[in-house]
Amino acid sequence: MKLKLITIVIISMNVLLLAQEIPVKVIYLTITGLIFSLFIKNKSARTVFKIVLLIASIGLLRYQFKTLLVTECGVSFALLLSSLKFWELNEERDHFNMFLILSLCECCIFLLNPTFLIFSLGMIKMLFYFYYILKIRNYDITLLNPKRLLLLVAPSIILSLILFYTFPRFTQGFINSSEAQYIISGGSSRLDFKQLGPLSVSSEQAFKVNGLENSNLPLSIIYWRTSVLWQLDGQEWTASNTNLKQANPVLINPRFKYDIEVFQNYKDYMPVLDGSSSILSSNQNFNSFSDNSFKIKAMSRGALIYTVTGNYGDHTQTFSPIMFKKGLRLKSLLLDKIKKSYFENAKNSSNDEERLKELIQIFKGKIFEYSLTPPAYASLEDFLLNGKLGYCSHFAAAFTYLARIYNLPSRMVNGYLGGQLNPYDGSLIIRELDAHIWVEIYLKEKGWVKVDPTGLVAPARIEMSADDFNRKLNPYITFLNYKLDRSLLNFKSLKNASLWLDSMNSKFNTNIFNFDRDKQLAVLRSFTPKSLSIGWIFSLSLSLFMMIFWFIFYLYGKEKNSPQEKRYLRFLKRMKTYGISKEHSETISCFRDRCLLLFPNEAPYISNEVSHYLDSFYK
Repeated sequence: MKLKLITIVIISMNVLLLAQEIPVKVIYLTITGLIFSLFIKNKSARTVFKIVLLIASIGLLRYQFKTLLVTECGVSFALLLSSLKFWELNEERDHFNMFLILSLCECCIFLLNPTFLIFSLGMIKMLFYFYYILKIRNYDITLLNPKRLLLLVAPSIILSLILFYTFPRFTQGFINSSEAQYIISGGSSRLDFKQLGPLSVSSEQAFKVNGLENSNLPLSIIYWRTSVLWQLDGQEWTASNTNLKQANPVLINPRFKYDIEVFQNYKDYMPVLDGSSSILSSNQNFNSFSDNSFKIKAMSRGALIYTVTGNYGDHTQTFSPIMFKKGLRLKSLLLDKIKKSYFENAKNSSNDEERLKELIQIFKGKIFEYSLTPPAYASLEDFLLNGKLGYCSHFAAAFTYLARIYNLPSRMVNGYLGGQLNPYDGSLIIRELDAHIWVEIYLKEKGWVKVDPTGLVAPARIEMSADDFNRKLNPYITFLNYKLDRSLLNFKSLKNASLWLDSMNSKFNTNIFNFDRDKQLAVLRSFTPKSLSIGWIFSLSLSLFMMIFWFIFYLYGKEKNSPQEKRYLRFLKRMKTYGISKEHSETISCFRDRCLLLFPNEAPYISNEVSHYLDSFYK
């Protein structure tokens, strides 16, 4: 019964770990199978119901995964199989079959969530389960002491590492493939302004950056570009990145290189620092556009990791009639009413830089307010004419609209703002909560200039991280109609533990999970002669380790003496140093008497050692 309870706990943990990765129907069917298996005692009824569940599982997988990828189907099958096998958990062979199924399920979970925590937790669960199987089968658990386990496992691990670090890997890891896109860039990159509202964001990590710790960049106000939203037409805008000419960028800061690791499903556009950037290497194919945005060509199961070089700051772009036309495109039934409301007393300077300054003052004069819960507006025009409370998407869309009215080519940029520096690995963590939208205005003498309308309305949002600013706006958590101060849940030790675990995940993914051929060769060449080829290195290393393993097993394969025997041998050795040795045909008692005659001063020691020997082996 204890093993059944442990099995239920492990399957339940797997259900929780996979809750966001696979369809909810699979989770429900798994739980249903477990519950009914505890209550249906009649053997015939159990068989009938198990067949029904099996047919239901096959049907569910057949129709649920028509459009999804194979891995989710495989993971769901392993989870359902574990719940169905639980019905047969009676005989000893079933225990080992369940162990194999649960091991398969752990592998599937790791495929969907390849992190250090999932890997460690899976190992612990399987070792714990294996221990109880051995205990039920009455194996001598003491035989599996740490030294013996190490000797059993070490050769396999080291040989695997030799192969892993020597030859190219032909498979890549897998992550989940939810079709949900981050921020507002969907399949058609369209947003109806009737749906304009706060972005639905969470605190999950979107991506991580390594290589910025020595860049002296203002980490609190770093902008991460994902895509450029060009066309504002009526009540919707669309992304259009083609037919633009690339100009030589103006270096604002010295160029530097950094690495990006993208998490989960945030893989439509590839985040890069706002400014002039280029991607040096990527493990997935992508398209590059002249506005410095990069987009993945096709959805892939592999983790997205790439290296970027560039400079942080503004960048220029050659003038193009198409660009100018797109940046001024505007159509609205309420255009005249908005012009009168905002620009009735405007100077309308001929210089575009002066017009931008005027527009900034006009926008600030409307006294917009930042809110995490703004009301729903019928359209962008509704917000401009009747709105006061807004989010970054409201302010960016409104400023773009007004800039085009004022004859300033403009576009919106969606991406992220800020981040959190992880002191344990020097990485910058960007969360979905840091999602942001700002505006770029085209000035003839300077090219595209960044303007953040949110900073005009709420400067603290630009100076603080999104998390800190949101806590400042709403310092309370509502629980059962009671307001709890967020500071009560702010434990420094918990934050440090979270950052440490995140750094371990990063090292795990970088050094093991995403270890590619280039890194393999770099590691090998760092401690081997360059004159030797990879094949010779592998052959010599394999031979050397085989000899070492043989020597270890030879030593530990020798017959070991018990502590009593070792003590007896030490006694004989000491007597031999006194010049007396035990004869082969001599009994231990006779030897003791001979020793006492020759060395009476050692009588207590001699009598004690011989008595211990006789008690240990003859009683």
